[in-house]
Amino acid sequence: MKQLIRLLFIAFIGLFAYFTFVKKEDITTERVKEEAGKAVEKIKDLASRKEELLKSAEEEYKSVERQLEEMKKRALERKEQAEELKKKMEELGAKREELEKKAEELKNASEEKFNTLKKEFDEALKQLQELEQELKK
Repeated sequence: MKQLIRLLFIAFIGLFAYFTFVKKEDITTERVKEEAGKAVEKIKDLASRKEELLKSAEEEYKSVERQLEEMKKRALERKEQAEELKKKMEELGAKREELEKKAEELKNASEEKFNTLKKEFDEALKQLQELEQELKK
């Protein structure tokens, strides 16, 4: 009998503690509506964030596309400039060879021919200097 009383006493104290210190949540229709409203707001918020994220990603994608197109244009321009530079360098080489020939002719020329060759040499030198200036640009 002592054990039964002890068991009932422990059960009574346990029930007392449970009902006193542990709160029960009342489930009411208002609370369900309130929680459902909060859930709907969260879903709307997430949907708007998703739209913002998609819009931002699309803008970033377009920006990268524009940058790639710009880089392609610059590469094409540089290729054209390189071809033009190569052509000018070839012209410069030809003018240099011509100038060397004229200088050699000047060394071996008579006095009459010297004046004619000197004019030609000066003209070739002038053209060479102009090409060098163009290449520096």
